[in-house]
Amino acid sequence: MSLDRFFVYVVSLVLAASLVLTACGAPSGPTVADSATNVPSAPTTSASPATVSNAPEGAIARIGDEYILRQDFDRFYLPGGDVQTLVNQMIDVELVVQAARQEGAMVDETVVDAQVEQLRLAQAGGDDAKFAEFLQSNNIADEAELRRLLRRDQLIEQMLLKHTTAEQVRARHILVAATPEEAESRKATAEAILTELRNGADFAALARTRSDDPGSAAQGGDLGWAPRGVYVAPFEEAIFSMQPGELRLVQTDFGWHIIEVTGGPEVRSFEDRALLDTPAGQEAFSATFLPWVAELRSAAEAAGKIEILVDLNTLVQQ
Repeated sequence: MSLDRFFVYVVSLVLAASLVLTACGAPSGPTVADSATNVPSAPTTSASPATVSNAPEGAIARIGDEYILRQDFDRFYLPGGDVQTLVNQMIDVELVVQAARQEGAMVDETVVDAQVEQLRLAQAGGDDAKFAEFLQSNNIADEAELRRLLRRDQLIEQMLLKHTTAEQVRARHILVAATPEEAESRKATAEAILTELRNGADFAALARTRSDDPGSAAQGGDLGWAPRGVYVAPFEEAIFSMQPGELRLVQTDFGWHIIEVTGGPEVRSFEDRALLDTPAGQEAFSATFLPWVAELRSAAEAAGKIEILVDLNTLVQQ
């Protein structure tokens, strides 16, 4: 299974159907460039008559004690698509959800409530009847089904972040903005801030009042954990060569940065979903998350937990 197909499926289609979430303004997930990275799926076993007889109506595959239903397949199948590929993707997603539960991942119901209400207002003006029609037009039976999908969304995202890992550094900075032409005239200002810090001034307080980077200034200059490939080269070179607690003045095209490393470097899980938008995040996803999913699949196959219950060719026959 290619990186882009699996990634889009996990981060977009499973999120209560991409059309629904896009319609209410939620992010549709990172765009992943074409990749030659493949995670092969092992062949699934055929169902025994006893398994089929115990399955719920409409079941097309069993994954442990859970089932993929025909309605789930219909929600995601696009005309002309490869049936086997889609079913394999759905199996892998279910394995991720089951792993999340086994690892103790929890659903925040307040987030689900907020997402449902946002969607109800955006698509139906708060009208329950219109909202029900909207859900059905997107192949979601009712609000209960929508909530089930949103809960799965949360579990998948938690696993996506937890099992995507890379060497990362946590840093904070104070930016003295300057164009290349202004750099020399603004350097004295940056050096004065650096001196204040070395004399014991509070970094977070200075960042809030003196930094020209409004996004991080509100956080006391904190940039969070990030892997290589996120920042411009001079900034990245600095933070990956500094020791925690060290202060350094670095020039980039944005101006002068007074930088302090507060953690790392260390290999760790991703904390910020936005980092998955970056080439570095996509590379880490390919190198760490996809192999983890492949291991889940191999273990499930070896344990006989995956069965295809129907002839897949019949799913798209007219």
